[in-house]
Amino acid sequence: MRLVSSVAVAAVLAGALLGAIARPASAATLDTFESDLVAQVNAFRAEKGLPTLVVSDTLTASAKWMAVDMATENYFSHTSLDGRTPTQRMADAGYPASQTWTGEDLAAGYTTASAVLAGWINSPAHYAVLVNPVYRAIGVGRGYSATSQYQWYWAADFGGIVDSGSATVQSSVPSDPGFHDAWVGQSPDPTLAPGGVTTLVVALRNTGYRGWYEGVAGQSASLGTSAPTDVARPDLAYGWPSLDRITGATTSYVGPGEVGWFAFQVRAPATPGQYRLDVRGVVDGTTWLEDQGIYFTIVVQ
Repeated sequence: MRLVSSVAVAAVLAGALLGAIARPASAATLDTFESDLVAQVNAFRAEKGLPTLVVSDTLTASAKWMAVDMATENYFSHTSLDGRTPTQRMADAGYPASQTWTGEDLAAGYTTASAVLAGWINSPAHYAVLVNPVYRAIGVGRGYSATSQYQWYWAADFGGIVDSGSATVQSSVPSDPGFHDAWVGQSPDPTLAPGGVTTLVVALRNTGYRGWYEGVAGQSASLGTSAPTDVARPDLAYGWPSLDRITGATTSYVGPGEVGWFAFQVRAPATPGQYRLDVRGVVDGTTWLEDQGIYFTIVVQ
């Protein structure tokens, strides 16, 4: 089953806001599917002679938060579980929602941007939002959870003002790439004979709002060598993709809130002693994840 839902509201005075969204996401952090949806929405509007929508960092943060929240909490509604309306969420993200028109389109169960847009076009309420001439800015987000009813959830937030958090305006707010992690656990330090091989495991929770996709450039999480980062470890590497990249996650996708497991092998050097291996999560081409201070001490006897 697939669902779409739409809401359009006028400017209202901002009251007490019932929560907060993390600092705005950079517009450049739209994944390929989100960017595709923005492009298709703008192409559709261009056919109608309507203004092109500028990607707003603040609306992006609002939309991403909503999509991920619906996926991880397994619900579908314009009112989030914390009681906030779309206008409140946009304002919490830093968008001047109280000064302009705002609107929101939601979708669930669709896997492609073209299918989402088709669903919205075929719904009168969604169509009205898409062709509203007052809108000038947009933010798009999608979230996924294998255990939710519809798995894929999409949100598009629209606004009538191109704000200071938009792609065409320099923003003073530091950008957030959307990738974060937290240490969950790791296997014990091994003791090996010279030349011996063993498997080690690290578990990291995805605490960001973006998923980790295996093999997708700029979105694939792996373990890299640390202290310092990118240091080559030919003394321990065994079956690694490179001497400073240890392994990727054991699953093809790790969604927000889910735990990714990273299993890899090391080979003991020929000389007895203790060898420390520092590791850290990294999304190559985008950012290093938080330094959790993860290391192994390999004892060679």
